[in-house]
Amino acid sequence: MDLQGLNIIVLDLETLKSADDVPTGWNNKVALGISIGCYYSYGDGQFHFFDRHTLEETMTGFVESACLLVSFNGISFDFPLMRGLLRQAAETPQSAGSGLDLFRSSVLVELCDRFKNLCAVSYDLLAEIWKIDPESKFVRGVNSLDAIAKANGLAGKAMTGADAPRLWAQGRYAEVINYCAADVHKTRTLFEMVCSGKSLLRGNYQPIVLPQPPGLEA
Repeated sequence: MDLQGLNIIVLDLETLKSADDVPTGWNNKVALGISIGCYYSYGDGQFHFFDRHTLEETMTGFVESACLLVSFNGISFDFPLMRGLLRQAAETPQSAGSGLDLFRSSVLVELCDRFKNLCAVSYDLLAEIWKIDPESKFVRGVNSLDAIAKANGLAGKAMTGADAPRLWAQGRYAEVINYCAADVHKTRTLFEMVCSGKSLLRGNYQPIVLPQPPGLEA
């Protein structure tokens, strides 16, 4: 199925800190921050990048275009982190108590709410796998992006999500940016397989057929 030109975004991001460096780990997503985010737009056929400073602009573009967001674990992680960072900005006074500050906060809160609604109708490959096979949710090496990508003939991940913050802190930005873009490519390729009605092999090499997004059935 040719998806080029459609209003679809495939997204992934890397954190600024590792969960091991944050007191409550993965439960404190906002504290992890964002080092770099990447998305592929089927609309223009290009990869795009964003960071903490361009997060609001990026999310605004998504909600205004009402795109289909595609991710691998975005519903549980990437999207809540993005909303959390923006809501944190809304709750941080820029100039204590000013009318302009209150208006600015209301704009950010509204954007968070609109983005949450957009995420609710997104397509998350991992979430779809968990719906079909919930018993394998915590089985290691079966449902990770790395395992599924390799099982389907794609290159394995060059590093882990825990490595990325360390390399970023060392100033090795290009490696992290390339790693993030590679994960978007993997997610995009798997998504295209799903849209073509193909089954995916998981880390145990057992096939699974995921439902196709509404309107994109082969």
